[in-house]
Amino acid sequence: MTNRLLSIALAGITVVAMAGCVATAPRARYDDGYYQRRAAYDCSNCGVIRDVGRVYVRENSTSGGGAVLGAIIGGVLGSTVGHGNGRTATTVVGAVAGGFAGNAIERNENGRAGDREAWQFHVKLDDGRWATVTQWNNDGLRPGDHVMIRENRLMRLR
Repeated sequence: MTNRLLSIALAGITVVAMAGCVATAPRARYDDGYYQRRAAYDCSNCGVIRDVGRVYVRENSTSGGGAVLGAIIGGVLGSTVGHGNGRTATTVVGAVAGGFAGNAIERNENGRAGDREAWQFHVKLDDGRWATVTQWNNDGLRPGDHVMIRENRLMRLR
């Protein structure tokens, strides 16, 4: 029973650790005129860029390495504390606690050095409202360009 519980706990930790390694799919960009045709019919979020500036955005993403390393260290330390059936429980608790701690430490370290450059656009919409859009790429946009805001991104209109 003890080996089975340990196997289940290790399998669970492995699944959680591997979930942190999954890469997100890149966003597709389509420049086939779809947005140009759409703007002709629905341009409630169209306007002119008035101001462009660089900003730095803090990324709180982690690679999962901190969680894995923390889980390993916590599991080893937890296994030295208990005796008999209690050893398995302290190993599991130590691995889980170490995983959380390692992930938090990695997030803090990435937060300090992980500021990423982005672009912030101030857009005066055609109906008189103002909008601010922050995105990673400039895409050659500059003040005076007529744009459409789509999914919190700017698309240049011709």
